[in-house]
Amino acid sequence: MLLNFVFFLSQVVVIAQSGCFNNGDKEIKGLCYKLVPQKLSYEDARNWCHYQNPVTSSYLAYVPDAQTSAFLASYARVAFGSDNLNLWIGFNRNNSNRQWLWDNGAPVGFTYFDILGSGNYVAESTINAKWNTFMNTEVFYFACSYDPQAPPTFAPVSTPPVPTTTGN
Repeated sequence: MLLNFVFFLSQVVVIAQSGCFNNGDKEIKGLCYKLVPQKLSYEDARNWCHYQNPVTSSYLAYVPDAQTSAFLASYARVAFGSDNLNLWIGFNRNNSNRQWLWDNGAPVGFTYFDILGSGNYVAESTINAKWNTFMNTEVFYFACSYDPQAPPTFAPVSTPPVPTTTGN
């Protein structure tokens, strides 16, 4: 069992590359992941990824398979120095029709729930890489993901208006 786990981790390391815009971000399967050492509610974390990521606009983490989930849990354990925490990912349930959605708009093809409760927002456990649902009132660290092949986008620079003078 330990040998299988070591082999699995070695495969995760091979997949992780460094084509990301920031040296601290990690790439797996064509997406870069940024861990944010700030505890926020789900909605605030999503807004941070969308509008405040200093590297480029991004989404709350997209986790398309178990391998990415394990990679993200391992990355968070090391980065945050804790074996037992929850990390917001970009999976949530629409309030009106209760349909599950990814923040980046990708189709839902994989889920990894440990406990599927009544909450609409999903966080991944670093203990087993599985997902649990929570209310938006909880605050956790979070991960953003972005495509390193897309050009970085930044908010437009705002400049103060130039005063005009009129001659008499």
